[in-house]
Amino acid sequence: MKDRDLIVSKKYLVKIPSKVTCEMIFKEFLYHEKEENSIYFSNGVSQDMISGIRTYFNHRFIVEILYKSELPQIKNLAGKTVFTEIYGCEHLLRLMTCIGKLISAYEFDDCGFNILQVHFQRFLEFIDVNRDNYMPGDNYFQVVQ
Repeated sequence: MKDRDLIVSKKYLVKIPSKVTCEMIFKEFLYHEKEENSIYFSNGVSQDMISGIRTYFNHRFIVEILYKSELPQIKNLAGKTVFTEIYGCEHLLRLMTCIGKLISAYEFDDCGFNILQVHFQRFLEFIDVNRDNYMPGDNYFQVVQ
């Protein structure tokens, strides 16, 4: 079942804090890149990309990522505003669907754009390989009305 359908139509919410937060995913991805001796890790591209995703996620979270029905959950966070330490893969993947908007705000030469595209693809493939760990089936709960 699709995330949007669960949240908007079926009135479910994602459990927070997530069992596996975005920060945990970032750390595991960077570790994976280092272990793979990725050229992207050794030249700092991996770290820069994760830093950019983290910054964009935390600054644009409420506006770009949350559905309206999820807004009341934020009131229960007791002042925590580092969303990457609270939310997990479901919200991270929502952000990834908005990443084109972010990238289009900058000018890249063909080489820079291709590197960025390949690296985002590597990150998404990493998430896909680990999806059972990052998105267990019990991450959603139905809102009692």
